[in-house]
Amino acid sequence: MKPKVSFITGVKNRAPELKEMLQSLIQQDMPEWEAIIVDDHSYEPIEKVVKEFNDERLHYYRLPKEEKGICYGRNLAVSMAQAEIMLTADGDDISRSHRARTTYEIMTKNNCDVFYCNLEYFIAEENKKWTTTFQPFNAELFKIFNFVTNPGTAFKKGKFLEIGGFDPEFKLSEDYDLWLRMSNAGAKFCYTKEILVNYRRGPESTSTKNFGQMHEYIQKTRIKNHIPPFNIEDVEKYALPEIAKNILSEKGRLLWQDDRFKKNEGK
Repeated sequence: MKPKVSFITGVKNRAPELKEMLQSLIQQDMPEWEAIIVDDHSYEPIEKVVKEFNDERLHYYRLPKEEKGICYGRNLAVSMAQAEIMLTADGDDISRSHRARTTYEIMTKNNCDVFYCNLEYFIAEENKKWTTTFQPFNAELFKIFNFVTNPGTAFKKGKFLEIGGFDPEFKLSEDYDLWLRMSNAGAKFCYTKEILVNYRRGPESTSTKNFGQMHEYIQKTRIKNHIPPFNIEDVEKYALPEIAKNILSEKGRLLWQDDRFKKNEGK
């Protein structure tokens, strides 16, 4: 049975969370899928977790010694995938049972190159769940900040390979760089406001732990993709009011402001 979609996963340790994630794939209501799990030099028994499911749709690989990081992991996963539609599936997130089917149907019907969905955030240790305002796609707004929900994304393999895949030079913001290159290459973006993924958050979250470094990589992404300098206030022209308010908050400005614009003020 040839898969209609391929889940791509780069994972480093966190074996119990990976088991939960894979269980959510097993429970998909569309059976024509596969999952490519790439182990980024874990010391936990990742291969054992994968093989214990005894499901031929799960495929385990390990990165070679000279390659490390999520970009290498995802690029290898895509290269091994059989389907044309790739779904991101990080090792600790939970895909709802209709994610594969809904993503496949929307992307096929609308001939999408990139797709994203709404998320439910959760902190397992605190039994806490919440959602945030969902932003429909807007090309001008996307130049200012990344509202594409990476845990719930999917993309066409052909378009991905055309632009060169994930850039290993990016330790953070690698997804924003990929989507900007997709956009610059004329990719068609589609979305659904429906929640298809439960996104695990916690004290070790990258967005919390590496806030300052994340801003540096966002700037690097803008420069690489030739985004002209802009005033962060422009977000009000394109974003939903609640999202614009968050971006223009003190924390939001620190992350998303364009330092090039700030340096040019008064000139």
